[in-house]
Amino acid sequence: MSTIANDGSAVIQRQIDVTPAHAPSLVTTDALLVAYEIEQTAKVIREGKYQRIALQFPDELLTHSTIVSAELQSRIDNPAPKVFILADTSYGSCCVDEVAADHYSADLVVHYGRTCLSLSSRTPVYYVFGREPLDSEHCAKAVSEKASGNLLVLSDVPYAYAVPDVAQALAQQHIDGKPVFDSVVASEITVADRLYDPKTDSSDIVPGRSWQLPDDASIADYSILYLGAESLTLTNIMLTMRCRAVLSYDPHTRLLREESHQVNRHLARRYKMVQHARDADVIGIVVGTLAATRYLRVIETLKAMIRRAQKKYYVFVVGKLNVAKLANFAEIQTYVLVACPENSLVDSKEFFSPVVTPYEMQLALSKSRQWTGNYVTDFHAFLDDAERELEEEEGPEDDRPHFSLITGTLKQNRRFNDPRQSSSESTQLATRNTHTEIAQYMGSAGAEHLLTRSFRGLGHGDNDDAKDHSDEPALAVEGRSGIARGYDNER
Repeated sequence: MSTIANDGSAVIQRQIDVTPAHAPSLVTTDALLVAYEIEQTAKVIREGKYQRIALQFPDELLTHSTIVSAELQSRIDNPAPKVFILADTSYGSCCVDEVAADHYSADLVVHYGRTCLSLSSRTPVYYVFGREPLDSEHCAKAVSEKASGNLLVLSDVPYAYAVPDVAQALAQQHIDGKPVFDSVVASEITVADRLYDPKTDSSDIVPGRSWQLPDDASIADYSILYLGAESLTLTNIMLTMRCRAVLSYDPHTRLLREESHQVNRHLARRYKMVQHARDADVIGIVVGTLAATRYLRVIETLKAMIRRAQKKYYVFVVGKLNVAKLANFAEIQTYVLVACPENSLVDSKEFFSPVVTPYEMQLALSKSRQWTGNYVTDFHAFLDDAERELEEEEGPEDDRPHFSLITGTLKQNRRFNDPRQSSSESTQLATRNTHTEIAQYMGSAGAEHLLTRSFRGLGHGDNDDAKDHSDEPALAVEGRSGIARGYDNER
């Protein structure tokens, strides 16, 4: 048997490229000043007289954070405010990390890079999207060869500045003297180049992207051109926009492609998750944001919906999601993630239980709503619809089973919040057998799940009510010592 002689030096000396593909390749200070809008940001800080400024960078932009901070402080040194850098956010870096900013009593957050455009609820925010290069003429020529009719131009945030130029170039495209496009509409981002203060702007600003279509037109009459690489923003647009087609143009690769075929497969996976949620009796509500406006109302609305369906729910705050965290709660059959519109669309193939959005949970629990392919990820649209539905619909009328599309059989849902059950104190307590061991749990999904586990510990029999308990707990003994390639008791 050969021994392992690798000392690991090859791994330590290996050189890797740690620069993400979507990180801006800026090498000079002048380029940084333009891309990160240093002058405009300093002007906002001076005019607002902010004294504690938090600079929030995503992981791919941290290499520029110290230079940006130094250049910014050199322009706002009278009076000298305190500037500090936020990194490693508790949730997605696209959301404003108000929790970390509050720890340092920040009165302004400057958010850099990609963002989901979920507005903050407490702290003023100034968004710096950055400016990635884009060839408007090449983009317009490539699009005119594959599309025609009506076109709506959307973009990822680093290309928001180029949307008017692209729209103008598209309107000038002609074939045989005739315009290629009947109508070209340019979108805008409501918080671009302006400070957002939740104390003054909460009632007159709509988060995200906005556009103005002609009075006699709808989004179904338009194709969408998305400027940017494949991202969660593009996925969210494809799911929520019921348009003719979606085209994406990647400025880095200068390639144009049609995205409509991919969304069909994605919608099919999301529909399957809705069916899993419909069959679930125990639901976990995962808090995936502490900054997006109205997230608390979404959680309370989900609780009311689950109670109305007489199912059991638990609320979890676990930070950034991963498989290992959610695997600790084996009794949870479906999770519903309350997060920003982009981070809520989790591909849960690796998770032990499906992870759905609040809108998908509403579809699963509703008695009258049917799957139509239309999709809602925005909190405002979801709350308006869900709260109205809660007022109109009552609880389950009977205990009839439903047909499960997952198992192909009739599914009898369990009722955890059934008002017809006795509310006496004895039903809420655990019963014990003659050996003072807990034998049955009433109303606790987690405890009852533990009773069904096949492994209950060393030295314990499966029959808890047996009068003769011959299986005594096993004594702890000293195990092997050493390393795997040669224990101390081996030659």
